[in-house]
Amino acid sequence: MEFVVYLFKVNIALILFYGFYRLFFQQDTLFVWKRAILLLILFVSFFYPLGDISRLLLANSVMRNLLEHELWFSYKLPELIVTASSTKAGLLWGISLPALSLTVYAGMVCLLFIRTMIQTSVLLYHVGTMKRIRLQGRNICVSPGLTTPYSFFHWIVLDPSQYTEQELAEILVHEEIHVRQKHSIDTLLAEMVCAFCWFNPFAWLMKREIRMNLEFLADRLVLDSGYEAEDYQFHLLRLSYHKAAAKLTNNFNVSLLKKRICMMNKKQTAQIGLYKYALLIPFVGMLVFFNSCLNTDTEKSAKVETAPPAQSVNGAEIFNVVEVPPVFPGGEVGLMNWLQENVQYPREEAAKGNQGRVVVRFVVTDKGKVTNAEVVKNLTPVLDQEALRVVQTLPDWTPGKQDGKAVNVYYTLPIMFKLSSGN
Repeated sequence: MEFVVYLFKVNIALILFYGFYRLFFQQDTLFVWKRAILLLILFVSFFYPLGDISRLLLANSVMRNLLEHELWFSYKLPELIVTASSTKAGLLWGISLPALSLTVYAGMVCLLFIRTMIQTSVLLYHVGTMKRIRLQGRNICVSPGLTTPYSFFHWIVLDPSQYTEQELAEILVHEEIHVRQKHSIDTLLAEMVCAFCWFNPFAWLMKREIRMNLEFLADRLVLDSGYEAEDYQFHLLRLSYHKAAAKLTNNFNVSLLKKRICMMNKKQTAQIGLYKYALLIPFVGMLVFFNSCLNTDTEKSAKVETAPPAQSVNGAEIFNVVEVPPVFPGGEVGLMNWLQENVQYPREEAAKGNQGRVVVRFVVTDKGKVTNAEVVKNLTPVLDQEALRVVQTLPDWTPGKQDGKAVNVYYTLPIMFKLSSGN
């Protein structure tokens, strides 16, 4: 469950960042800065869910009052759904459906990673068997009959017999830029992101932006080296009908040629345009802030219909948020499986048509014991009692820690008693 939440946050960030990039940066000609921004976007998307400033938020008295005003503040477990017609077969299906989804996801990730590894291995094998020559002061791998030059890490691959001296010079400068600036790392990183987030179309769009910006960057540096823009663009057009050599390589001729030519002819962005790149800082800050708010579980839960819970266990303080949360044997998945095995839907309640949500709040003590269980949102006395019963029989946990010491920690568990359509 924790991994699913992490994956959701990563993909939401990729979607937001892609829109942010398209809105503010796509038309810029500051290609070096755009490369840095694109790599930063990938880095932040995968690591911001791991950042948690909730302790800082709670340390601020104003923020703490805001968060805790009329809220019940504790770790909230995923909702457990119990149906009146639940049987072992029904529970197995309920458990296997998310497990099946994760299996399909993991299978696709593995396939895409394996595909990338195979492509890389094949490239390395072919490059290793090619003849090396020295051409215009550069080491070249010769591939007879190759119509589309490409580079991969520190190798430049082409067939010199296909081009004039002028064209060779342009190609070598272009590919040398890819090699010197290690653009293959960006390409492989984008492939890994697409493998991990294969179901998210914005991950693939982000990969396209990364690859295109690398070509824009190389094109711009070729022109800055003194080559005529018109000759260079005609050379690209002559090669435009050839198929790219491989998806992992940096090709002299790639798709979307029209955009490359338009970008070469575009007026350069003024250096003052760098200031808008600072907009990324508050945007990232907002992501980290909202992620931390989610980690503190500040969503409103139902108000207690009885007296407020005790704020201590045997005279010791109870924490709402700690550095290291308590852990059930087997983690969150193990907990939900244990609850599915032990919660029962009382027959008399099903016969009366009673269904709904019961919310139970409890404490995991510094010894790992479950205590102080109470209903904070009740439904019916019988269903409330069943929810309390199963929580009170929970086995021992690994206790949570604050400042390196085991402490008492609040938890909230919603249990949905639901009648199936056949009852």
